[in-house]
Amino acid sequence: MIYTEEVRKKIENILKAFENYIDNQNHFDIVCSTKVGYLWVVVDDLGSETPERLDTPENLLDNLFNDIINDVVAPRESTSLMEERNLTEQEATEVRHIASTILNTIPEDADGYLDYLNSYIQDYQKRCRESME
Repeated sequence: MIYTEEVRKKIENILKAFENYIDNQNHFDIVCSTKVGYLWVVVDDLGSETPERLDTPENLLDNLFNDIINDVVAPRESTSLMEERNLTEQEATEVRHIASTILNTIPEDADGYLDYLNSYIQDYQKRCRESME
């Protein structure tokens, strides 16, 4: 088995909660391979990146949160921003609203995922500040 039963269940719960968000994106998809597990695949430029293996629930959430940040900061036609930048307070609030609305549909893990979202945003802001120095 590629994943433990607990990890597989958490990943599947996250994917179910984010299903509409994922389906409405034109630049990436998440697919499942029986050989390697879940993969984040860039679909708007198939030659641009190797699929990324999503081996933990946190890895999946990192990708989804980053994508939501990209949607809020600079709606785009591609998978990633050219450069990271600090979120304004309004942007951080919007990211929290979008993600928390989805995360709250996962009752058994919502509180932990909301804490993870806040940590992710703080880490994102810290990385941006450090890259500017």
